[in-house]
Amino acid sequence: MELPRAQADKEFGFDLYQGGAPKGGDVRILKIGEHDVQACGGTHHDEPAKIGSIRIIRSSAVQDGVERLTIVAGAAALEHSRHQAELLSEASEVFGIDENDLPRTVSRFFEEWKTQRKRIESLEAEVTRLKTDGDGNAATEVDGIRYVFLEVDGGNKQMVAMVGELTRDSDKPTVAVIGSKDGGGKLLVAITENSIASQKHDANVILKAISHHIQGGGGGRPTFAQGGGSKPDGIEAALEQARQDLLN
Repeated sequence: MELPRAQADKEFGFDLYQGGAPKGGDVRILKIGEHDVQACGGTHHDEPAKIGSIRIIRSSAVQDGVERLTIVAGAAALEHSRHQAELLSEASEVFGIDENDLPRTVSRFFEEWKTQRKRIESLEAEVTRLKTDGDGNAATEVDGIRYVFLEVDGGNKQMVAMVGELTRDSDKPTVAVIGSKDGGGKLLVAITENSIASQKHDANVILKAISHHIQGGGGGRPTFAQGGGSKPDGIEAALEQARQDLLN
């Protein structure tokens, strides 16, 4: 049945619009026995069997307890099935396996990838340590404080892991300024907490002084600040200014 919106609201209340309010002054009301009643602005069929195949391809939450289903039907459902079959066949050919073995193989590759990623992160941390200790040239010590200025590859997660490695030892007070050209350019400043380095320097002040080189900004705590920008080519200049400001 179809009712004016005001009358529909009066008779059924706002529960009528759990799937979203349709446009227009009149509201089409659909009732499924005693189970549910809803307003709908979509297309309906008196005999669903005539539609043919129906496939649910995704669902999304509209609100608590309400899901919106996206479906394809009829010829579109058949085309969707053909496309899915083609994807399975192509993926199986890539791995050189039978389609039935695809889920297990993909799961194994994913676990191996996670293991290798952890190994790479560990090696990156070791490279950072080697660059900033011993014969490395990325670190300078002044008045008992180690200053590290380093450009790295990778995103925020890798940068945080590196500065964590550099500043965690309270016996080696460190100010680490790390930059990456990832995205629009990223800068991260970290200082060993409760040390002479944190007494002398503020990560926010350091970051604010150099972030203009990447046309960005940021902030954080006195011992940890990070920012991003839109000019990745400015990373070298930002690190060089940090070096000049802190060492001169």
